[in-house]
Amino acid sequence: MAMNLKDLSDSDKKSIRSWYIYDWAHSAHSTSVMVAIAPVYFVNLYKEVFGSGGYTFYGFDFTGTNVWSIGISLSILVIAFLNPILAVIADKTPTKLSFLKVFTIFGCIPTLLMFFTPYAGTGWLFLLLMIVISVMGFSGAWTFANSFLPHLAPKKYLDEISSKGFAYGYIGGGLLLAIHLAIITITDSSELFIQLSLASVAIWWGGFSLITFRNLKEPKINSKHQISIDSKIIIMAFKQIKTTLSNIGRYKTLFLYLIIYLFFNDGIQTVLSIAGAYGADTLGVDLIFNMATILIVQFIAAPGALLFNSFARIYTAKRSLMISLIGWIIIVILAMGFAPLDDTGEYAIKSGLFSWWPKLIRSYIWAPLGLSVNLQWLILGCMVGIVMGGSQAIARSIFAVMTPVKQSAEFFSFLGFMSRGASVFGPLLYALVAGYLGARTGIFSVSLFLIVGTIGMQLLVDVKKGEKEALS
Repeated sequence: MAMNLKDLSDSDKKSIRSWYIYDWAHSAHSTSVMVAIAPVYFVNLYKEVFGSGGYTFYGFDFTGTNVWSIGISLSILVIAFLNPILAVIADKTPTKLSFLKVFTIFGCIPTLLMFFTPYAGTGWLFLLLMIVISVMGFSGAWTFANSFLPHLAPKKYLDEISSKGFAYGYIGGGLLLAIHLAIITITDSSELFIQLSLASVAIWWGGFSLITFRNLKEPKINSKHQISIDSKIIIMAFKQIKTTLSNIGRYKTLFLYLIIYLFFNDGIQTVLSIAGAYGADTLGVDLIFNMATILIVQFIAAPGALLFNSFARIYTAKRSLMISLIGWIIIVILAMGFAPLDDTGEYAIKSGLFSWWPKLIRSYIWAPLGLSVNLQWLILGCMVGIVMGGSQAIARSIFAVMTPVKQSAEFFSFLGFMSRGASVFGPLLYALVAGYLGARTGIFSVSLFLIVGTIGMQLLVDVKKGEKEALS
């Protein structure tokens, strides 16, 4: 029998819909700010100051992409340290919704301030600072939004709810991006309208979030487990991490999945966070075409999330996730082979460990088919759109079904803390490798996270066994 939510109470359905709306609201940041507009805008501002080669310091090239990656890593690192403290407070007090509100405001304000980038003196540095702060808000809000999932409905509905949540996000973010694309295209990439587009994300995110804040129910907490917030909370937080790690360790399959998840999720998040900057800095993909590609990604990703949900029902969630992870590996390897058809000028293939790969692909595929680098980027976007929703939604729901109900909040908070913390390594590794060995080698380093995660998922994780362990 196909699963649906019709048997739930009207109150639960309303809460679930309001949770979907938050995906709709905050996905505008990950779409327009993180991938489509801000990275290209940042790279262009950075090049105006340091040139196409960036700034070299003791053999390390601080290109626009590398500086962007370092900034993203810094923002995630800060959240990784804050999350364990916040998670303990949220688990032991009825404050999940409050934290969701706080982080939403914390993300919206710097996003709104991006409008003032050209008036801030050193524009690239101001924009990077606003990006770093807004990503902290985005990441913190994402962690607390995810922590609601186990409380929304019984476990049998979680695949469906998780997939629909991502679908709402892709459509919502894509709709706003379509408006941005139309405006920026009509105004011929006017800087003023780029500023307005970035600032409008804060209005979209904050405005639609009000629906969530009004209707999403705060999960109930047993009164005997509640704590008071005082100066001892920090010590308690790190003790709780140790306790949670010990608790998860009792569920062997879940523990293995957590480790494997950290690998492949880091790879995915790194690709998504550096894609826009890589395309602009290394390949010369222009702003409007990058926006158009990301827009296509969004509207492919929405049915993609539902498609992989169908795969999960037919072939099991694990097989569905495996298909998507293999797709991600192919995408990364393909991205290493992108190259302009004319190997001259600023975006010519630079010498490096993997310089042979784009030359080979160009000779046998790009040149014979006459596919410009913009069209290559479009192909990549279509592939990302298909697998992106499935990998994120199914990975989240697999963790949910292997998590004991009584410890779901604790374990999901820990997942948020660990995934944010581990996500520092991908962008940092990319920046380090790319700085010394070139951007394409940096991209290859990211694929290692995906390869390790995919092999580990296939060999070590038995989802049915993990679900039985949770029930026992």
